[in-house]
Amino acid sequence: MIANIGYALLFLQITLTVLLPIFSKYYQPKITPQNLRKLSLVFTSSILISAFVNQIALAIAYIICDYSILNVYQNTHHLKPLIYRIAGSWGNHEGSMLLLITTLSFYLFIFDYFSKVESKIKITAINCQCLIIGLFVAYTTFASNPFLPSYSQVFALNRNIEGLGLNPILQDIGLALHPPMLYTGYLGFSMVFCLMIGMLINKDFNQKILKSLSHWLYFAYGFLTLGIMLGAWWAYRELGWGGYWFFDPVENISLMPWLCATALIHSIKFAKDSDSMQFWSAFLSIICFVLCLFGIFLTRSGVLTSVHSFAVDMDRSYFIVAIIFIISCYGLLVLGYSSDLLSKKNKNIIVKHKIKLFLVIVNNYFLLGSLFVVLLGTLYPIFLRAFNNQFITVGAQYYQQIFSYLLIPFLIFFSLSGYHQQSLDFKKFFKTILSYRFAMCFLLSCVLISIAIYKNFDLNFLQLTILFLSFFTFFITLSTRQKTRVYFAHLGFVILLLGIIFSSYFALVKEQNLKINQEIELGKYKFIFKEVSFYQGKNFIARQGQFLIQKDQEIIAQVNPQLRFYPVNQQTTNEASIAHLLVGDLYAVIGNKDDLENYAIRIYFKPFVYLIWLGAIIIFLAVISLPLQSLLKFKLH
Repeated sequence: MIANIGYALLFLQITLTVLLPIFSKYYQPKITPQNLRKLSLVFTSSILISAFVNQIALAIAYIICDYSILNVYQNTHHLKPLIYRIAGSWGNHEGSMLLLITTLSFYLFIFDYFSKVESKIKITAINCQCLIIGLFVAYTTFASNPFLPSYSQVFALNRNIEGLGLNPILQDIGLALHPPMLYTGYLGFSMVFCLMIGMLINKDFNQKILKSLSHWLYFAYGFLTLGIMLGAWWAYRELGWGGYWFFDPVENISLMPWLCATALIHSIKFAKDSDSMQFWSAFLSIICFVLCLFGIFLTRSGVLTSVHSFAVDMDRSYFIVAIIFIISCYGLLVLGYSSDLLSKKNKNIIVKHKIKLFLVIVNNYFLLGSLFVVLLGTLYPIFLRAFNNQFITVGAQYYQQIFSYLLIPFLIFFSLSGYHQQSLDFKKFFKTILSYRFAMCFLLSCVLISIAIYKNFDLNFLQLTILFLSFFTFFITLSTRQKTRVYFAHLGFVILLLGIIFSSYFALVKEQNLKINQEIELGKYKFIFKEVSFYQGKNFIARQGQFLIQKDQEIIAQVNPQLRFYPVNQQTTNEASIAHLLVGDLYAVIGNKDDLENYAIRIYFKPFVYLIWLGAIIIFLAVISLPLQSLLKFKLH
């Protein structure tokens, strides 16, 4: 029953996404704008309802463990907790495609209902979004259907069969939070893309439409930031290696559109004042969404070796390649056709805030340089394997070394950008640089660096330079006078950066085999191994260690790491236990036991790692405030 409903609704969505552009194009010159809007709302609401019902239907199939559906059989088990059964409905390739369609359909309806942009641009943007939805629905229906029956394989042989279960690493609250937030960010750029296409096709690049596009951009960027942060937080808690970012290829894929969108946010502020920035903004809008689609392809093609990637055969991935090719070519062809119109229309624009524009452009080049570094490190092993049959991996050290050098000039220009002038008055500009605020920031940074050296931290010159510039940028950001939203977004970024630097430069780690009642020291902290107990969860059995953490002869915390075994999957996972302190996290992992009753123990100290989560949340709240204010004003009117 559920499978039949799912099939029918997928075909209905294909029909609706094809008919809406046809009807809107046909009726646009024949009926009033009000009636055209009503017609459009009927279609967009129908597309959303059918997508939402499909999503609910698949979730219900997971909740009741309907193993007559192959996707359910392969990815769930009746012993799994309810929250993981629901989240499991999008924790696989087919289910994630359904979530993608639902999210795109939701954006289509919201844009159609709330947007007040000019009618012709709105219709063009809606038709473009319908094209994107239709392509993905077609792919899901014919190549990646989550409602395929399992009768032909195993279900017909044994009606009492149990599901294969979900990967134990995915059985975490992170699965319920990370993919939906990431998809909300990823796919929000579809509306940025469609609005830009609408402006280019209709040759209208006015301030009102740019404002609407900016709202969608901030919304997508905010949720992409939140989604990436939740993924890092999930990895930090779940994988048991004490880290939050490994420059895994799929992690890189989420970082690339974030870097591109960061450049776009700063470029679009000057689009009204500069014809070159208009072209730059249009180009980045298209590339940003293409990068999101590119990430969807790589995680579903089978060409990546990653804990994140879905195991999908290459034949099915060719469909996604075709989708990316169609959308990319369409966007770039429209941009190429309209590029001369932008320069002709805006040839008399007088650029204001020239120094700030210069600093923004320079930092945008650093952002795109970082994007190229990530792109090269991600694609190089793929091309090498395809053309030379060599299997290599590009490790985190490659990214860390290059980013370390890129970060120095980036932080310098980032600091200066807060003290811009409205004209090329260099005398006044350098006088500002030498002001008391810069002097205070410089002195405070020097004091903190001196403390770090006094405490005998082993830092090289490059690390000391980055640490100094990070402190300097933090104090500069605190003292700048900017719009509240911009101020907190920049502050959140610097806080996030400080969290990365502290947790990387000053982290401590130790591995040792311990017997019960033995202890291990890590810096000023002593971990006392008290006992081992066994714990039975709903779908796993765990060996749990108890450690008391002592500092200055005083017990300050207790951690209870687990080694879990999942009988259904026949897999073992490490579940870290973390004590959160003001100065950072104390992190413990317990492993296997040897014949001499020694347990493999790994402990970490991650100073101020929580600044990463705090900084990302500040960025999210800062950038999401603008579209939320706009929505509130719409409701009040």
